[in-house]
Amino acid sequence: MDKIGDCVKKGQGALEYLMTYGWALLVIVVVGAALYALGVLNPSTYTQSRCTGLQYFLFGDQKASTTHYTVNMLNSNKDITVTGLAISLTAGGADLGTGAVTTTPAGTISQGSNFLVERDFTAGKIVGDSFTYSVAVTYNVVGGIQGNTDRGTCTGKIQ
Repeated sequence: MDKIGDCVKKGQGALEYLMTYGWALLVIVVVGAALYALGVLNPSTYTQSRCTGLQYFLFGDQKASTTHYTVNMLNSNKDITVTGLAISLTAGGADLGTGAVTTTPAGTISQGSNFLVERDFTAGKIVGDSFTYSVAVTYNVVGGIQGNTDRGTCTGKIQ
């Protein structure tokens, strides 16, 4: 009888131990699921709109939809004309751009002026997805070297 009582006490202690940790693990799983559902653990929630690596231009802002990309930059050096905008998944990768490149203002962009470069492209993503694209702006310096390219890596969210 004594041995059976000892076994029951040990069994009860082990069961209480397992139940305590079981409830704790269940609470952790429920809290983790709630945080994920609220977007706290979703990295795209914290994706900032930025471009890094540009040397000739200063990044201002950008907007990417599922079919169109626009980037606002500052011409920081000499008067230029923009001749191209390539958008790819990796540096030197296949261009996702389709159609003509447009700049606002059109034609020569003066030193110290803001300008927009726009192009249709195939994003392959849906609204709310985060993106990282390699962007290459091709330009000619007025009265200078032709066919220059400034490259950067741009991140943000598809809007």
